[in-house]
Amino acid sequence: MSRLDSKPVDELQLKRIQDLNVAAKYLEYRINELCPKGRERKIALQRLEEVAMWANKAIAFEGADE
Repeated sequence: MSRLDSKPVDELQLKRIQDLNVAAKYLEYRINELCPKGRERKIALQRLEEVAMWANKAIAFEGADE
C-alpha cells in the first residue's frame, strides 16, 4: 500500500481521531482566546492544523509500515 492510498479506519481508530480533533479544537479556541491577533497566532494555528493532520494520519495508517 502506498502512503498516498487512503484506507478505511475501524471504529476504535475513528474514536481516537475524533478525540484528537476535539483536543485540537479546544487548543484552537484557547489560542484564539489568549494570543493577540497577528503573524505568530496565525502561524500557531497553521501548525496546529498540521499537527492534527499528521496525528490523524498516524492513526489511519497504523500498521501500514509493518
